[in-house]
Amino acid sequence: MKLPRILFVFILLLSFSGLGISLSKQTLNIKAEKSDKATEAKEPHTKETYCHGKVIKIISDVSEELPGGNIQRTQQLLLKIISGEDKGKKRVTINIIPDNPAFAIVGELDKQYLITKVENTDTGNEDFFVIDYHREYLIWILCGLFVFILILVGGFKGIRAIISLVSTICLVAFVLIPLIEKGMNPLLSAVLVSVLATALTMAIVAGLNVKSLASTLGTGIGVAVSGIIAMIVIKIAPLSGLATTEAMILWGNQLYQINFKGLLAAGMIVSCLGAVMDVAISIASAIQEIKIANPNYSVQELLKSGMNVGKDIMGTMTNTLVLAYTGMALPLLLLISHEQNPAKFLNLELVVSEVAAAISGSVGLVIAIPATALIMSYLVDRKK
Repeated sequence: MKLPRILFVFILLLSFSGLGISLSKQTLNIKAEKSDKATEAKEPHTKETYCHGKVIKIISDVSEELPGGNIQRTQQLLLKIISGEDKGKKRVTINIIPDNPAFAIVGELDKQYLITKVENTDTGNEDFFVIDYHREYLIWILCGLFVFILILVGGFKGIRAIISLVSTICLVAFVLIPLIEKGMNPLLSAVLVSVLATALTMAIVAGLNVKSLASTLGTGIGVAVSGIIAMIVIKIAPLSGLATTEAMILWGNQLYQINFKGLLAAGMIVSCLGAVMDVAISIASAIQEIKIANPNYSVQELLKSGMNVGKDIMGTMTNTLVLAYTGMALPLLLLISHEQNPAKFLNLELVVSEVAAAISGSVGLVIAIPATALIMSYLVDRKK
């Protein structure tokens, strides 16, 4: 009888032991969940704002060699905030300067910088960091200089040119970009906005007349041809439209559902719009002056004169487009020039995209010459 009793007691103890382990595990799990929730609850809430600041003192400036052999420079700076809600306050910050010149923001006395303020809304602690040089004022100075020279040279027409420029910028900012963000085809959006911007510009600069109508129609035809060529190249190459860092950032952002191939074509159109517009209005103006000087000129004679003017403009304007793209791609051209196998770079999407933009824009420009000349010759001959 003793053995069964002993076994019974042993089993009973084992059961309580297992129950105790189970209870302890549940307790640990509950504690862990509470700990996780407490950790989540304790995560600080931060607010980030931007302001301008000036370095009024360099407290320390130390350079050290990192394990990989790179040199890292660390500065402790005393800043005076000169904009925002903390204007007039002095704050100390640590400025880490890597040896990569693209990201090296060196603190210098009396120089202004873009500062980011990170505030812990729970504790009220504030940290200030130097993130870039303060360059915004240069933009406004350049814009002011441009406006001043435009008015000084052009007078009232200079003022109208400024109004047309602002109108075009507003169309791009408040019409083209929102249409693309809403999912409309970027190429179609670019063509529509280009024609609208051209019509508005011509109406403001040249007035409501046949010259404005002809140059608008000629520009529209040239831009449409550029868009068709761009889409053919993008389709055949093929190009993804994701060759740039900005496009990759947009692609990774779930807020935007964009057709990047269409966006690439739209960029090609917008980039050549100014040159095509310039050619169209020049030819239309020349034909109008020729008709005024020689009222008996027929459509064929006006067309021939307009084409002669257009041919002279064509060489310089195509150079303008190609050189504009070349200037932006100079670092890439230097890489290609020192490469034993240039095909490695000539097949890159970035290179093909730039070449396609330059060529499609130039073709659109050339097509705009006979289109504008033909339309203007017919309109000015039929005008009563």
